[in-house]
Order: sequence, then structure tokens, then C-alpha cells
Amino acid sequence: MTDPPAVADAPEVAEPSAVRRPGGSRPARRLPRLLLRPLAGRASTLLTNGGLLVGGLLSSVLVSRVLGPAGRGQYVTWQTWASTIGVFALGGLPQVLVLDDWTPGRHKLRELATPLLLSIAAALAALAGVAAFLRPAAVVFVAAVLIVLANQFSSLGAAEAQRMGRMSVEFNAARIVPQAAALLAMGGLLVAGSTGLAGWLVAVSVAQAAATALWLWRCCERGRVGHIPIGRTLADSVRLAPGNWMTQLQYRFDLLAVTALFRPEVVAFYAIGVAAQGAVLAAGQSRGMHWFSRRQGGTFAAGAGALRRELWRTAGTSLAVAVPLTLTVRLWIGGAYGSAFLPAAPIVAVLCGVGVMQSVDYLLGHEALIAGLGGRVILLRVPGLAVVAAGFGLAILWHWPTTGIAVIPGVGYAVSSVVFLAAARSRRSATAATAATGCRPPRPAAP
Repeated sequence: MTDPPAVADAPEVAEPSAVRRPGGSRPARRLPRLLLRPLAGRASTLLTNGGLLVGGLLSSVLVSRVLGPAGRGQYVTWQTWASTIGVFALGGLPQVLVLDDWTPGRHKLRELATPLLLSIAAALAALAGVAAFLRPAAVVFVAAVLIVLANQFSSLGAAEAQRMGRMSVEFNAARIVPQAAALLAMGGLLVAGSTGLAGWLVAVSVAQAAATALWLWRCCERGRVGHIPIGRTLADSVRLAPGNWMTQLQYRFDLLAVTALFRPEVVAFYAIGVAAQGAVLAAGQSRGMHWFSRRQGGTFAAGAGALRRELWRTAGTSLAVAVPLTLTVRLWIGGAYGSAFLPAAPIVAVLCGVGVMQSVDYLLGHEALIAGLGGRVILLRVPGLAVVAAGFGLAILWHWPTTGIAVIPGVGYAVSSVVFLAAARSRRSATAATAATGCRPPRPAAP
């Protein structure tokens, strides 16, 4: 995450072996070779994460400079709540599309229409409830609806890329298209001299919704005949939804709570910390994503030493970004955002450390998936989320400063990391023991 996400990250899938190109599928439409070459393999992910980092920080600075602390806080609040509602309304649909083994090749737009329309309807109902409580201007509500659509289109586009095993170009393009659209819209707003919150929300959300809709259209097949059974898709989406909700809730809980509990200026300061945290996480993810892809189809029981080394590398990579950001925090906040945002400095320093913990959590969460524990993600997330919820309860009760509140998600990620590591080790021990006796290890039960 850089600027609090208008478009969600791609979801975790339940099993690593499912991220593949299904047999018998038609070759995907190809991008020009000049674009494919620099985006191949690990360079693709590094380039994409770098682009997301630079684009997110740039958009964060632009919004802050134009709207000021109060306007930026309101902008972040609506972006955060609308994007969260959009992701939650999808349930487990992105994972279902990735894991679908009964449809040859890519899904058709007609196949996605029914589940997508149902998820949009659920999101609009939830958004209407929030609007009834907050009573925003009509134009702000329209912008929130567009943010919901952009999130849902983006998630499904990334899921189709994962399904086809196109993790180098297509998957990374699905992640960066919304950010590029936002920057394009912001450039137009600057040229036009617009300084109103509603204008910025609407312009950015229109650009992102249009860009993600076009990208989803490109990722899907066209045609009238579909293969995907709608009833089974909806049932699986509901079944997988709790695990997706739990992961997203832990990743977003602190920002949701801050937007609900504090005045807009404090939200703006915390959002700068989230932007810095996103920079640290992007560095850690550049290793974690490729750890996941390299381990697909490998021997899980032989990975204990490799995991230990990868943990050190991930922590070191994220620290290489976190430490300079922390040491120069007042310098770059004052220079980029302006002196009005200098109170954010201690919050940013804490959230840089949280980004390191989140990078480790990301790696170990995928290690649990590799171990075949995808069905238990919801249970493995519970302790960390419970710690975060309890921490915010204590913070409200005892009136903690915002800097103290920023520590809470880091503690939650630390707890989740320990739980994921213990579960993966337990699974590894069971795998080794059953291999010695010649029996198959039992599959984890779905929640």
C-alpha cells in the first residue's frame, strides 16, 4: 500500500498449485515484445513494485499539497471505506476464478456477469448504509461507488492473470494500471487548477474505474457460450470469503479505525505513515512474491533451511528501505508534503517498522499456503486480528496518542507471523512423518 488503496492488492489463493495456466487453454493475447522483455521474471515484479511505490508516493504528495491536511484526511477516509467495502463484497470470487478447473482457458465476460453484479449490489447496499450515517454530498457518494467498481474490476483482472499463470507481465500490469490512471487524472486536475475534494475524488475514481474495466475486458474472453456453473461459483465464493475477509481486515483494520475515530487532520498524518509502510512492504514483497512462485510444485519438506534464509533476506530488504526513511523522516516530509504535515513524523517512523513486520507476515502467510493450509487461513489470522482489535480497544479506553496506536498493527503482524510459522512447521513435521511411514498426510479441513 502506498496512498491508502483505492484499489486492493491481488488476493491470496487457497493453493499454490492452482496458479497455473489450465491445460487446453488458448494462448493469451500478447503484448508487444518490447514491453514483454523488460517485464519478464523477477524484473517484472521489481519494476512493478517500484512503479507502485513511486506512483503511490507521488499521488500522496499531490493530494496532500492540493487539499491540505483536512482535505487529505477526508479523501483518505472515503478511499479507504469504499475500497474496503468493494473488496469485502467480492467475497471469495477472485480465489474461485483462480482455482476454477472446470473452465478451459480464460473466463468469458458473460460468465462473470452474474457473480460480479451480485457483488456490486452487495457493495452498494453497504455503501448506502455508510452514506446514510455520514450524509456525504451526492458527488462524493458517486465517487465512492466508482471506487467500489474500480476495486472489483481490478481484483478480477488480477485473478484472471493468476489463473493463466501469467505472473510476470499481465499480473503486474493489472496491479499498476489503476495507479497509472490515478496519476493521469491528477495531472489533468493540476492543469485545470481544481482544488476541491469532490472534484479530486470523482476524477480519480472515474479514471480508475474506466481503466480497470477496460483491463478486465481485455483479460477475459468474448463469446456467448459459457462453462462456469453459476451456482457452484457463488457457493465457493461464499465458502472462501471468510479467509479473504480476515486477511483484508487485518491489513486494513488500523486505517479503518483511525478514519472512524480521529479528526481528518490526524487521518492525513496517519495516511503518510501508511504510504511509508507501503514502501517498506513493496521492498519485502519483491522477495516474497518470488519465494512463492519458486516454491510452487517443489518439495515442501525440504524447505526449512531455505525458509530461514529467505526470512532474513526479506527482513533485510525491507529494513534497507525502512531505516533511511525513518532517519530522514522530518526532512522528506517537510520537503515533499510541507511543514503542515510535520506532526506525522513520529507516526511515520513507527509505521516503517510495522512495514518490516508486515513483509515477514506476507512471506510466512504464503509459506502456510505452500504447506497446504489454505483452508485454515481464517483460523490462522484470528490471533493477530484479535490482538489488533484488543489493542485498539485499550487505546480508546486509555486515550493513547496516535504514535502508540501505530504500534498496534505491528504487534498483530508479529503474532500472525509466529502462528503461520508454527503451523507451517507442524505441517512439515507431519509430512516428514507420513513420508517415513509411506502414508499420505491428511488434508487440512476447510473452515
